[in-house]
Amino acid sequence: MSRVPRLSKGWHRTPADGWCLMELTSVLAGEVWSDRPACVHPVLACVARCVNDRSSEDGRRELLPFATEVIGTEKAPAGPLVAHCVRRAGITAPRWWPRSWVVTRAVRALTGDEVLRRLLGECVAICREATEGEGARGTGDEQAARGAAGGRRGHRAAGRAGGGGAAGDPRARPVPRRDHAHAG
Repeated sequence: MSRVPRLSKGWHRTPADGWCLMELTSVLAGEVWSDRPACVHPVLACVARCVNDRSSEDGRRELLPFATEVIGTEKAPAGPLVAHCVRRAGITAPRWWPRSWVVTRAVRALTGDEVLRRLLGECVAICREATEGEGARGTGDEQAARGAAGGRRGHRAAGRAGGGGAAGDPRARPVPRRDHAHAG
C-alpha cells in the first residue's frame, strides 16, 4: 500500500469502493478482503464496525491505528467485551439477543468521536489482557470444547445413566441451545 486509505462508512465490495476499519485490518493481516477478518474477535469486530460507522469523517481518521491493534484478538472471551459495552452505554438488553445486537445497541447509545474511540480502545485492552494470560488455561471456547469432549481426565463425554443414550443413538434426547449469540 503506497498511501493510507481513507476510512468510510459501511461495507465495501472492493478497495476501490472504499474501506472500513475491519476491511483495512483484513488486508494488513494478509487475509482475504472482508469486514469480518478471522484474526479479530467477532465481538470486537462488531464494536469496530459500529464505531467506524458512527464516527464522523475526522473521527474515522483517528481510528487508523486500531487497524493493527485489533489483529490477534480472535481468542479472547466474548462475555467481558459484551458486558463492558453494556456497562459503558448504560443500556439493558434481553438475554436472548445475539451478542452482535447487544453491541450494536450499546455503540448506538454512545455519541461523540472521542467516546467511541475510547470504547474501542477499552475493548482492545480487554482482549489483550485476556489473551496474554491464556497460555496456561486456554480461551473460554477452548475450555468449552474440552468440556464437550469429556472435560477433565476420567470423565466421559456420553452415555450417562438416564441420559437417553450416546450421540447417534435413536433414544438420545436433543439438547436445547442456551446461547443464540453467533457473534463470538
